[in-house]
Amino acid sequence: MSRTDKETRLKDFIVESLTALAEGPGGNGSISMLVRSVDSPAARALSAALAELPLLPLDIRVILADTRIEDATLPSLRDNAGIEFRLLTDPRFGASHEQLVVGRTHVWIGDCLRRDPNKRDAFELYHKADPVARKCAAVSFENLWSRAKTLMPLKGAALAPEMIATGNASGFPWSHRQ
Repeated sequence: MSRTDKETRLKDFIVESLTALAEGPGGNGSISMLVRSVDSPAARALSAALAELPLLPLDIRVILADTRIEDATLPSLRDNAGIEFRLLTDPRFGASHEQLVVGRTHVWIGDCLRRDPNKRDAFELYHKADPVARKCAAVSFENLWSRAKTLMPLKGAALAPEMIATGNASGFPWSHRQ
């Protein structure tokens, strides 16, 4: 499967998952993701899905294993405001698999963090409406989240429209007023 096909399939899975979440009764509006980098097909798919759907109240947390970007001209998941990022710097977790959890039951698991995402024989599992898979993935994510280091938002992503309108710069490591 080519990288483009993988991204398209993942984006469709995310859109389907978010649509089910929006239509469900009091659904858990959360997304957690563990990826190699923002260039990962899963990260690109999530970014594309978020751009395609109407705004939903979501709590999105992403763990990155690498902050390098192959092509800075392309839109990145880091360009989205409201996503909390952490960096997993411990190389012992290189064998961890990429994963995406959407809502209460939808889980995707992909290649390990040290594998080149451009390989055509990629590993991936899709779990739809599977609360057991979601629970296992959530426990794994929370353990890695606690070990990862907070990653400051990119300057552009940190400026939400309401922050600009009110002049509130809380959360920034520096003051915008000098």
